[in-house]
Amino acid sequence: MKHEIIALDIADFNKCGNIWNMEKQSALAEQFYHELLSNNRITFIYTIDGEFIGEISLVFDMKDSDYTITDQRIYISRLIVKREYRHQGIGRQLLHFAIEKIKEMNYEEIAIGVDLDNYPALKLYIEAGFDKIIRIDRDDQGPYIKLLKTL
Repeated sequence: MKHEIIALDIADFNKCGNIWNMEKQSALAEQFYHELLSNNRITFIYTIDGEFIGEISLVFDMKDSDYTITDQRIYISRLIVKREYRHQGIGRQLLHFAIEKIKEMNYEEIAIGVDLDNYPALKLYIEAGFDKIIRIDRDDQGPYIKLLKTL
């Protein structure tokens, strides 16, 4: 089996539906697609034998300084692994890959948001050095926390 992390080609965007339900979350899918088109988002895909298994994105401008500050702070968005492949280290690999890419881009800080009840993700982010709390808040999905990692 061949495992690799590749940059998403926008022509393959619909293949992300293999990872998450793009039809059910059509507004989110449309937002992500437009961010990719405008070069405000870069998405990396974890593949096994060419099949899309997981994804992670870097977003440059969220119009919110908790998330992004031009040339200083970048936002990691949408770390997700296909359900049947979770708890196998794929999310960790994607996160570390993204952090290395961000270092190459010379950013000083990385912001990430996570639902407070998503304990596996919260543990992963803390272990990866996201050790500063920007904000604890609530949205339509419930309580969440924004974390910061300084590079």
